[in-house]
Amino acid sequence: MSQALIAFIIGAGKNVGEHTAAALKGKGYQVVLGSRAPVIDQVKKDGYFPVAVDVENPESVKRAFAQINQELGPPNVVIFNASISVAPPNPADPLTLPLETFKQHTDVGLSVYAAAQEAIRGFRSETHKGALKTFIVTGNPLPWIPATHLNWLGLNIEKTVQWRLMELLSHAYSKEGSRFYFASIVGETGDIVNPLSAFFTSGPQHAQVYLDLVTREDQADWDYRFTLEGKQWRK
Repeated sequence: MSQALIAFIIGAGKNVGEHTAAALKGKGYQVVLGSRAPVIDQVKKDGYFPVAVDVENPESVKRAFAQINQELGPPNVVIFNASISVAPPNPADPLTLPLETFKQHTDVGLSVYAAAQEAIRGFRSETHKGALKTFIVTGNPLPWIPATHLNWLGLNIEKTVQWRLMELLSHAYSKEGSRFYFASIVGETGDIVNPLSAFFTSGPQHAQVYLDLVTREDQADWDYRFTLEGKQWRK
């Protein structure tokens, strides 16, 4: 395995980001925490590397990778954990969502693409020759369940773009050892967790699943669904 274990978490807030960062740090990774306005001194005090990144701006994502590559080296693990969710002013009338707000959601999808482009360059570098290389998007069930949650119009489009992209990239790059995942916590029937509030305390389960995906030798299902118990969900 590569001597340079570097993980970049884009969207490193409480819950999923916080717990995943701690899990990777515990395995010897240098962990980069990407957020819009990092509290630099505190992040460094906690033992992480802070970097500013705006997920609504793909160019910001590219600049963040350039900074990491220069100061630490290319990451062999990238976790895209950021999203936005703005409901239409009238949820029963989804086209009341302003065009600019809709574009914010699609821009997050573009940022996943930009992150994947930057990640694959690092994965292919001599630094990580022979290393385990993994790209994970924090997903949810919106891409495959009936589109009846009108208040989540923007988030639905955002996640559906990411879902399809991870499928394409998994098929394209798994043969060269680069694994791409859309990892989603689901309820008992594969739907949205119930109660939804359970998602906001599921950081430990996400962290364990992500660590398992990062450290396993083979490619698991690219559309990786797991339960609140941290076990893989299957139909």
